[in-house]
Amino acid sequence: MKRFQPYHYIISLAGLFILAGFIFFALQLFPETEQTGVTVEPQDPEEGGTLYDLWFTSAKIYDLSVDHGLTGILVSTDEDKISLLDQQRKLRWDISFSTAPEQAKISSCGNYVAAGTRGGRLLFMSADQEYSWEDEGAPVDLLAISPNANWLAVARSKPENDEYYVQLFNRDGDLKWSRESGPVESLYMSSEYFQQANVFYSHLENDEPVIKAVNPEGEELWSYEGQSLAAVSRHGSRLAAVENEKFIVYNTLGEKLWETEMPFQPTTVMFNPQNHNRLLAYGSEEGTGENLYYFDLEDDLLWNKRVADGSLFSFTADGQFIVTGSWRHYREDYTQMKILDRHGSEVNSWEVSMRVEKLQKSGHPHLVVIGGEDGYIDLINLEPLFAESDDEAPVTTVYNPVRTGREEENVITLYFIDENDNLVPVSRSINSVENPLRAAVEELIRGPSRGSALYRTIPEKDVSVEVSFDEETGSLELNLSQELAEIGGALQSRNALDSLLYTVSSFDRVREINLVQDEELFEEFGDDISLDQPLDPHQWEKPVFKPVMSGNRYYLMIEEAEPENDEEADLKELVDQAVSACRMLPFVPNDLELIELRISQEETRINLDRSFKDIFPQEGEKQDKLQAELLLDALIMTVFENSRTQKVEILVEGESFESPEGYPSLERFYHTPYHINPEN
Repeated sequence: MKRFQPYHYIISLAGLFILAGFIFFALQLFPETEQTGVTVEPQDPEEGGTLYDLWFTSAKIYDLSVDHGLTGILVSTDEDKISLLDQQRKLRWDISFSTAPEQAKISSCGNYVAAGTRGGRLLFMSADQEYSWEDEGAPVDLLAISPNANWLAVARSKPENDEYYVQLFNRDGDLKWSRESGPVESLYMSSEYFQQANVFYSHLENDEPVIKAVNPEGEELWSYEGQSLAAVSRHGSRLAAVENEKFIVYNTLGEKLWETEMPFQPTTVMFNPQNHNRLLAYGSEEGTGENLYYFDLEDDLLWNKRVADGSLFSFTADGQFIVTGSWRHYREDYTQMKILDRHGSEVNSWEVSMRVEKLQKSGHPHLVVIGGEDGYIDLINLEPLFAESDDEAPVTTVYNPVRTGREEENVITLYFIDENDNLVPVSRSINSVENPLRAAVEELIRGPSRGSALYRTIPEKDVSVEVSFDEETGSLELNLSQELAEIGGALQSRNALDSLLYTVSSFDRVREINLVQDEELFEEFGDDISLDQPLDPHQWEKPVFKPVMSGNRYYLMIEEAEPENDEEADLKELVDQAVSACRMLPFVPNDLELIELRISQEETRINLDRSFKDIFPQEGEKQDKLQAELLLDALIMTVFENSRTQKVEILVEGESFESPEGYPSLERFYHTPYHINPEN
């Protein structure tokens, strides 16, 4: 008789564990039938290809972070690793650490990630892993990364040595400053799109909270004792502080805008992503009274109501709805989720068959990301859950399409920046003037229009530019005030200079540009930008039109083509770069590909794969049609501006495709002039 060897027991035990895992998984997929609402089940691994699979490991999620377009989901777990997933939860890469990476953040632009460990390792890298740097120090408690990752703020501590400090690094890994502190409770970075990015944090001094605001040079801007920092608005223009039951809102300069007394001490505060004067406050203390309040700084309390204790919160990207979730006072392993409209009324409710402990919003119009206690990551599509709303959110015009073939006088092109510091051209109509060049510079200083989600590049205060132009020689002289010539910050300086040069370069008759002050040519502008004057007007050699998202608005920007293998890009490569940029948008399929470019003397045909059809839902609303227009503008304008073709047609898998009724045509003829991102 054959002896039963010890390793047989090991094999048998392993088989039992695997069987138990499958049984556990099956129980999660087939929950109890006695329930209310809709149950959103975790996605089956077979449905999404190679998915991020923590289901059997019961990993604890330390941190969960998503970018604005929801192209990347960054998660860190107690398996001592960080993982980057795409929108389909497919694993792009993961990195292991020797100690717990309790902090992991992805920038709003989605191009950079940062992680900090309990052992003191700080890692910063590009999302494509082609660029990285590291720093060693005390254990990392908190991280804050600016929207386009120009700055990284870090809170570190060694409590056993009574050692606490806050640091600021730039994207290149240079330590800009390090400040001693007490234990840091919260850490935020403001947007780079104002004068400069600032660091806001609250820490304990002698067991009392203190709020501090520090600029990139390490100078303290303002502080408040006895208060804790609870929230910072999306672009850093509003800050919310809590002092016991008192609730206070400041602007970025530390000036008090508004305060109110609450019946409880708020534990969660959140600004509306589209209206920074509106915010919700929640208190987690158990009781029967209202614990969720929604305020407007002008109209004060809009509404209040009772929600489940221990709730998590997220706004939808358009700020019209609030998503909540709580499992603490519900059945074990189930989370009750709800959608509230802007009036506080419940639109829908459903269940998720896991304990949701992380709830993340993004700029995607109807997706939120949740993370479970067992390490499971999932995305919830809110769109079908809005069906019961009696007060539907209005459709927002998210894009102003390119306007062609209309002869319009007095239309100028101005350059402002979006929330990711992209330089965005805007066509603006002005009244009839004697000097359009002077008018263009004045309009640039005035800044973008309200509601544009764009930002000025030149600070309006105490800034002036005198414009002199010689019609015969084409020489333009710009006499800059000292405040503009000495503008601080490398990024601010570059944005101001580029926007000024790009704006005046849009006038064909300008042949050279001279920047002067008191009739003396500049050798340097702003923060150490060397100038070789006279400057040549900016001309695009091989322009690629790329769609970008800023707030709830879409724009077309223009970039010079990126050469491949140091060789000049041909037309197919240019269109391919435009397609790649389109894939960064939340409504564009990640697998959209350019199959080929068919070029003839009469026309150019852009042949795309069948995923292109997903951009044209049959029952599409106004926003769907504008989004389709945006993508077509990016591809077709790239062809027109880099060729002499007079007609462009989009094909799908080599065949003509007729867009549904109400959508833009997939054929377009070349007409001039054209106006990009027109304001009206």
